[in-house]
Amino acid sequence: MDNMDKAGDAINLTSAFAMVSHDIKNSLGILLKFIGMLSENCELEQCGMTHQCADMEYEVRRINNNLVKLLTLFKADEGVYLLNVDAHSVKDFLDEALLEHGVILRQKGIEYEVECDHELYWYFDRNLMMGVMGNAISNALRYTSDRIRLTAEASPRGLAIGVEDNGDGFPAGMLERQSGVMNPESGFLNNNTGLGLYFTQTVLDLHQHDGIRGHVKLANHAEQSGGIFSILLP
Repeated sequence: MDNMDKAGDAINLTSAFAMVSHDIKNSLGILLKFIGMLSENCELEQCGMTHQCADMEYEVRRINNNLVKLLTLFKADEGVYLLNVDAHSVKDFLDEALLEHGVILRQKGIEYEVECDHELYWYFDRNLMMGVMGNAISNALRYTSDRIRLTAEASPRGLAIGVEDNGDGFPAGMLERQSGVMNPESGFLNNNTGLGLYFTQTVLDLHQHDGIRGHVKLANHAEQSGGIFSILLP
């Protein structure tokens, strides 16, 4: 009987965690909309608080992204995440991912571009991949000097997507330790970038196709400053 009670408690805790997390996520979504409206009004009226609004949106969006990571990793670990795979225009998808950060991009004066064939379509779970891109763009916004570039192209191995910035690049130690991204015991997961990579690899694993597994990689530009976050989606 005690074992049954413990099992019931575990199920209740699992359900409670999921419900509370979703409720927080919905509240953060509403808060982001309010911040967006406030930022637009501030721009129009030149209130002098535009940079503070941008910083506030960045932090709330970062909390939201971390919550998405937590929920996804939890569901994947429980084996209850159901993929919603459909064909999507990759160009439209990347444009939309950038648009979610439009206020921050404008107010911080960051230039951006998307390099992708308009005819390129791919099958993936849009919500999961939007979480991956949100995490990558958020990191690029944090470290870039003044420019972000998104790229995508099809290859025989899968869809290659890159997020590039012109900041100082990734530290050498981080590049050396990224091979431990899927090891929860690795010290690499003790920072937000490590958790983001672990989340990204989990999403790519959920998209396995015919036994082919995608991967995520960090690198620095060889001839110029800046980091490159790249993924290969089967």
